[in-house]
Amino acid sequence: MFKSRVLAMFFIVLLGVTTHAHAGQSETLTITSAQFKTPIEYTVTLPNDYHSENKQDKRYYLHLDIHPRSQGYISQLNDWLSHNGEWPWPQTIVVTPKNYHSGFAKQFEQLIHEPNNAVLLNYIEHDLLASIDKQYRTNGFRTYSGFMGNAAFGLHILLNRPQLFTGYILASPTLGDNMFNISQSAIEKLKVKDDKLRYLYISIGGHPYEQNSIDAVKKFEYALSQTAPSTLEWQVVYNRTNNYMSQPIIALINGIEGLFADKFTPLAADSAISQQGADAIIAYYQQLSAKKYGFEVSAEGSLKHLAESWITTEPNKAQALFSRIIVLYPESSYAQSSLAAFYASQGNLEQAIAAQQKAVEKAKNLVEWHQLKQQGQLEQYQLQLAEQKAKQ
Repeated sequence: MFKSRVLAMFFIVLLGVTTHAHAGQSETLTITSAQFKTPIEYTVTLPNDYHSENKQDKRYYLHLDIHPRSQGYISQLNDWLSHNGEWPWPQTIVVTPKNYHSGFAKQFEQLIHEPNNAVLLNYIEHDLLASIDKQYRTNGFRTYSGFMGNAAFGLHILLNRPQLFTGYILASPTLGDNMFNISQSAIEKLKVKDDKLRYLYISIGGHPYEQNSIDAVKKFEYALSQTAPSTLEWQVVYNRTNNYMSQPIIALINGIEGLFADKFTPLAADSAISQQGADAIIAYYQQLSAKKYGFEVSAEGSLKHLAESWITTEPNKAQALFSRIIVLYPESSYAQSSLAAFYASQGNLEQAIAAQQKAVEKAKNLVEWHQLKQQGQLEQYQLQLAEQKAKQ
């Protein structure tokens, strides 16, 4: 009965998504800058619930791509990848230029010849990003994506103003002919370290348009391997499977999953960090919270994995950690249900029921699917206890 109720709820939710979901509403943001003679208009795609009355305290991630045609696929991907519990990509404000801007293009061309020219960097930092943060509820976590020349510009930002973005997802960067002096300056500039954690994903294929940059990408990869600080997590992928025009889409999906893996994928119990114990896990997530995200990232899932690994061999140790998780996350329904599952595994069904009742109570603030799941688990424990007593 419980499974059929959950399935029915799943199909109701799926029907609602299918008939009503869309990629969010778009607004136009006009930036007037001393750097350009005419304003630049941007399309700002907001999450569906951005203007909802009950979401006015929520702040959102920001994603920037400077190609006007990227708005469609980026906003649609974010809508899809965030609609089921905001993973693997949390709800994000997507910003792209509305149209080609001749003044910006001229400065871009100028940067090729004068790599130390800071006009575009200053514009991005002090005009565009500052205006977005002022007008919209951003949370300080920014990502940048680009294709070809725009990807090379992303590396230029990383080397010269790394603080502007936390994640850089760059497809087929045009690095041939020492574009923006990236190849020549990478070794030295990558050595510069701040105290923030950042992520870089680079992919490139084998299309003729990309051929001239492959050696330069390999050279940049070597620079990363030699001098990139430990605070920069990076990955370089040589993708010869997908079509040239598919590269930015594939890179975005893979890059986003890599960027947020530490947030959404709990540490395995046998990982190097987990093997150091619960305190090491907590310290790891505190560092992520302070140095990468700027807000709390939960250690609950990783602590739960560690506790579960002890159930058979060290049950007392497991129980202590399950109880500690509840202290750390007192409003978590699943912290309570994890303790309940532990009690059930030890044959203590009355204690399991008591803990699961608390899980059901905590689940009232969750969507109905979780409420049904927790209630169903409670009913299973109650049934098991009744059967146990009937046999006595």
